[in-house]
Amino acid sequence: MMNKEIAQYINTLLAEKQREVLSKQAYLDKIDRSVEIYFTEYQQIEWELGIIYKAQKSMDYIIEEEND
Repeated sequence: MMNKEIAQYINTLLAEKQREVLSKQAYLDKIDRSVEIYFTEYQQIEWELGIIYKAQKSMDYIIEEEND
């Protein structure tokens, strides 16, 4: 079983990665690029944000289990 401190640390790393991805998304929104490249990169960002969200929820669950 993963311990609470490790899960909290992973959540911190995930939050940092989420900020990086959101920053890239904001940058994409400001630049003028080909629609095809923009769409591909935007899909990758959306996928990564989804994975980060799922991983954060998993870590939250582990943290809650450790508290019980």
